[in-house]
Amino acid sequence: MKHGFFLFSALSLLVGCNNSPEKRAESAVSEYVSNRMGDPASYRAGKFDTKPYTRQDSVAYLTSLAQLNADSAAQPAAPPKVANGAAQIGTFVRHDYREQTKGGDVSRDSGEFVVYPSGDVVQLIPSHRLKRR
Repeated sequence: MKHGFFLFSALSLLVGCNNSPEKRAESAVSEYVSNRMGDPASYRAGKFDTKPYTRQDSVAYLTSLAQLNADSAAQPAAPPKVANGAAQIGTFVRHDYREQTKGGDVSRDSGEFVVYPSGDVVQLIPSHRLKRR
């Protein structure tokens, strides 16, 4: 009986450690990506990089989108400062993954995502695509 209690306690602790916001964000992104594949079973998770996503990050992203869509002669503008800009509004996740077909073909891809506390996942345009050419 003591061993069962110890095993249950250890398992609960292990599950509790994996329930961090970063792990929940990684899980949400995995589900998001696999559900958008032709065959969700072909999804193979790779590397995850996570960091807090703040209000200022959101404004900087929107500014980059606006610059990308603006006339190429326009001067790039610095993103405006926002009140409470350091407040975390989600988790940024950069994820590398691969798709392996039943025939053995492998394709690799990656994406950048924001996972909000509600569990909503938003795929971002990758940062390397937002840079001026």
